[in-house]
Amino acid sequence: MYILKTTRILLIGALLFPLAIIAQINSGVAEYKVILQQNTNTKLKGPYKSDIDNIEKQAQKLRFELAFNQKASAFSLVKNLPIDKNDFNAKMAITIFDGDKMYYTNLKEAYIIEQKTFLGKKFQVKTDLEDVEWKLVDDQKQVSDYLCYKAIGKRYAMSKNYETFETEVVAWYCPEIPIRTGPFEAVGLPGLVLQLDLKGRSVVLEDLDLGKEVQVENPIKGNVVSQKEYDSIYKKRVKAQMPR
Repeated sequence: MYILKTTRILLIGALLFPLAIIAQINSGVAEYKVILQQNTNTKLKGPYKSDIDNIEKQAQKLRFELAFNQKASAFSLVKNLPIDKNDFNAKMAITIFDGDKMYYTNLKEAYIIEQKTFLGKKFQVKTDLEDVEWKLVDDQKQVSDYLCYKAIGKRYAMSKNYETFETEVVAWYCPEIPIRTGPFEAVGLPGLVLQLDLKGRSVVLEDLDLGKEVQVENPIKGNVVSQKEYDSIYKKRVKAQMPR
């Protein structure tokens, strides 16, 4: 009886030991890649198929880095990628797939700053995490061998006519890694976001270093405005661009 009890304790301890290690994680670095949703209907690409194919090839070379600890996180395109940033297709891939954006999340004070570029000017837009809305659902799946759960959110994008519109995004977060951040604006969820599904693409975890000690500083410089202030500036600039 004693042997059985001891064996049972050892088995339970072996199962819980990895979870205990993960629960103690305070910082780390995650790297994400871009996976494009394939469209078999090539007619949609029309006469620009060759150009679009080249841009998509460059997009698959993009990598994003998320440095995080219990207090803050910073997300941006990885520096020194093996791409020619002067190449037209590479430039387009960076712009289309948000490689020109930066994000800083202050988890302690509960806000996120997004650096946006609009009509050639950079804006630093601050949003409180309580204003970032997510709907948690029961769906789950494995992402890079981690059990993740589904959350549905919203993203605001800009049309070619400089009009804002709303799209749905899906975040897959891992409660085993209890740090409330992720790629782009996927923050505030009860676990690290390992995959973010956006329109036409997914940003998926490729590498994760949970043992790395990280000091996170705000990489975004310049005057910070609220989302309401940015919306006002945005509308004025759009109006100024319209033909009279």
